[in-house]
Amino acid sequence: MNTRLHRLATLVAAVAAVSLFAAACGDDATPTADSSSAITTVPSATEAPPTTEAAPTTEPAPETTAADTTTPPTEAPTTTAAPAGWTSVGPMPSLAYLPCCASNFVGDPSPAIPTDPAAALAPGIYRAFRQQPAAGEPVETDTITFSLAPFVPCSTPDVFCEEGFVDGEVGVGDVARQVTLPLDADLRVVVGGFDCGADASYAVDHQAATGVELATLQTELDAAYASVVVPLVEADTPFDDYATIFAEPLGGFTVPCLGAGVLQFQGSAGPAILLQILGVYDDAVGSVVIPPSISIAVMYMTALEVAPDGTQTLYFYAGFLS
Repeated sequence: MNTRLHRLATLVAAVAAVSLFAAACGDDATPTADSSSAITTVPSATEAPPTTEAAPTTEPAPETTAADTTTPPTEAPTTTAAPAGWTSVGPMPSLAYLPCCASNFVGDPSPAIPTDPAAALAPGIYRAFRQQPAAGEPVETDTITFSLAPFVPCSTPDVFCEEGFVDGEVGVGDVARQVTLPLDADLRVVVGGFDCGADASYAVDHQAATGVELATLQTELDAAYASVVVPLVEADTPFDDYATIFAEPLGGFTVPCLGAGVLQFQGSAGPAILLQILGVYDDAVGSVVIPPSISIAVMYMTALEVAPDGTQTLYFYAGFLS
């Protein structure tokens, strides 16, 4: 492994660990720590599931080490489709946050997912996650494809939950279907970003929009990352140089998050996105690597909600990762 790149990954982990009591992925204006071992579990390029969550058994699950360290917030109603343009919103449903610190998901189990892939989903919240495209495959821009699995009671046989679970805690069942939705004005999305702020304060940045705005934000982030960050990673740029390189905004990237990660990205609209490391960590090669899509890696899909009126909302977490 390249010595400098190893140093970069190590320094990123160390700096992020210092911030554990200043940053997290909850909804408080001053978030709490992600985990007492936050940066010991580095995101994997192979999209492995979080250590506190059951891995669906029918296909590989995506990378996830994001953690919500606070008590899951009260679920906000999501029966109204988002207007065009990004709008600040309150907390996401509890099941849209990933559990932390040897805990389980908390919320109502999902309705049964019909075996017929064309059958409509009943109102409820389902576990949703997506993977990086295979080598040589293009990144989706007009559609979004993801796997869908039900949340099931922890008492369900062969479903992983942390020991000592109680009623109301749920795990993740087997993947039940693959879903492809158009990124259009009929799809509602909520992205939980992370805004370090000019004064180095930490705040969640939850915003809602439609699939159209999500597509734009993903495209902007992927393009800016490829143009600005990838050359620095490929050149094995020392970590300490990033504060100087991004002292002024460059390609949408700034460095107010040095106490919580590395770079913060702000597109033309939408929430601030945190890059805790400068790519994804590949356990197989033992280093940070450049993913096909940084937006898939850091705008991590967590859940799909179907409202009583049929409105579909996709939730993403794009803040502090452990």
